[in-house]
Amino acid sequence: MDNLAKEMGLLLNNFWITKEEHPEEYYLLKRKQGELRKFIFKNLGSKLIVHDRFIKLEKISNVPSRDQGIEEFVTPMDYTFLFLFLLYLEDKPRGEKFILSELIEYVKNTAITFELTNIPDWTYSSHRKSLIRVINYLLKRHVITLKDEDKISFQDDQNADALYEVTGISNYLIPSFDYEIYHLEKPEEFLNNQWGEQDVDHGDIRRYNVYRNLLYLPAVHRDNLTDSEYDYLKKMHKTIEKELQDFLDLSVEITQNMAFIYMDESTIQKDYFPNTKRLSDIILLINSALMNYILSHKVKPKDDETFTVSCQVLKDIILQIRIDKKEYFSKAYLELNTNKYLNEILMAMKNYHFIKEDIESQTYTVYPLIYRFLGEPRKKEEINIKQMDLFGGDINEL
Repeated sequence: MDNLAKEMGLLLNNFWITKEEHPEEYYLLKRKQGELRKFIFKNLGSKLIVHDRFIKLEKISNVPSRDQGIEEFVTPMDYTFLFLFLLYLEDKPRGEKFILSELIEYVKNTAITFELTNIPDWTYSSHRKSLIRVINYLLKRHVITLKDEDKISFQDDQNADALYEVTGISNYLIPSFDYEIYHLEKPEEFLNNQWGEQDVDHGDIRRYNVYRNLLYLPAVHRDNLTDSEYDYLKKMHKTIEKELQDFLDLSVEITQNMAFIYMDESTIQKDYFPNTKRLSDIILLINSALMNYILSHKVKPKDDETFTVSCQVLKDIILQIRIDKKEYFSKAYLELNTNKYLNEILMAMKNYHFIKEDIESQTYTVYPLIYRFLGEPRKKEEINIKQMDLFGGDINEL
């Protein structure tokens, strides 16, 4: 099998590759689809969709994760509008145009017909903003394109209008299922049903779950794995490391309670950590402060090498960093009000699997992953590098 680092990088780092927007990458993937299918079928059991207008790898990990939601969406209403919008687009052929005023009438009438909880009232700016978030998301995914719009936006005026064109790929935005889903309510139920009657503790399914978690999640912790998956990872770690290195140029770190992939800096995308976003730099600083708190307060690790801190302690650390390291903060983050700043940081740290919240006990589990990503910006001449062999690896300093 050929090295597939570039091709798998495209599939892993993008929702999909459309021929119209990225023809060179599209045809590269199409030429290599045979080799890609072999690797994906053997190790992931995921769907590779090769369409005449796009190519997509359906990336569903074996662990329900907050980062599997849509980053731009804020409220449940956003998701309601998305599905109503997709219903509206379902039978529209490629190239057909529609106006916003027609869409908003359809969304409201259909929500009423289905007796949904979220019935839009376009006089409310929050409802208009929700629909705008959905429209912007579909524009970003190239499901629709903007042809013309009024000078004033729908977000500011419910009477504003716009003209859009259908690209014809809306039916592929949401994963397809080979089983009945209408009785399912929790994420775990979707994941459990995808394998039908197959034995999830042995053979292909166990391997799929391990590889999916490694490639689709920022990190895999002991509590993300069943006993059989953990046993597979422990016994086959040399094979896993070699395969991912040989075929994808990925370095894998597997310790007793954690596994994750190091991405080459040249391939880092915005959804990986660390990345080019200012938020990434802030979290590196927070991780360092959090580590210092754990060491100075002699917080004892659990058997799985995780720590527990109170919600208030973590929030205090996040707030104090903005004061102590304000020169490394952008104006936008310095001017965010306290609640928005805390919520954005905490959400990102959860999404990157540095922490996990326990609402009932008002605590956060801190995963050992933080020790791999620490930031303490200093002048070059002041650097005194000390390697710390914490959790089987060295600290990466900013």
